[in-house]
Amino acid sequence: MCISLKRLEEEAWPILLPSFSYDAVALLGFGEGGGEPLPEPAPGEVVIRVGAWSLLDLRACETVVRHNLMWDEDWYNEYPFSREKLNPGVYRVRMPVPYSNCKDFAEQKKLLLSGEEVAPVALAAAVLLCHLKQTGKDLLGYGWGRCAEALRGGLRVELAVSRGRVRVYRWGRRGGVIVRLVAARKS
Repeated sequence: MCISLKRLEEEAWPILLPSFSYDAVALLGFGEGGGEPLPEPAPGEVVIRVGAWSLLDLRACETVVRHNLMWDEDWYNEYPFSREKLNPGVYRVRMPVPYSNCKDFAEQKKLLLSGEEVAPVALAAAVLLCHLKQTGKDLLGYGWGRCAEALRGGLRVELAVSRGRVRVYRWGRRGGVIVRLVAARKS
């Protein structure tokens, strides 16, 4: 399965990854949007302005709740990452990182560009939420996005859109499922 997916990515990657810009601060209702225009995104990149919020803040956000954009799960409440606030500002996010499917986390990290880090789950969730709210579509194309947070037993936090809502998962590598890395750098 991975060989055919890799071939698909190599042949169609520019078509699969359009670029987007989102002012999540204004779009999700976490205060006023920035006065400065967002920079232009590179091909396959999402430029997003975020505030100082956590994954729990996003899940409880009035806009997210009203539009039913995120699953109301509580498994991650016990983990410190769920309460960690993002550093507010503008980020350039590659969601997903090209050619990162069919690789374990160490192999995926080798695909990071200079200045990039694996995206925290709150940032990746904000990107998916903004894209869902604006377009009604799954930015990952029925795949999964692997984030920076590690869990017990070698598992990692991953995101996907399931039945029209963002869902946070705690699974490891699975056969037959597209799991790509999410990378970000502060702009």
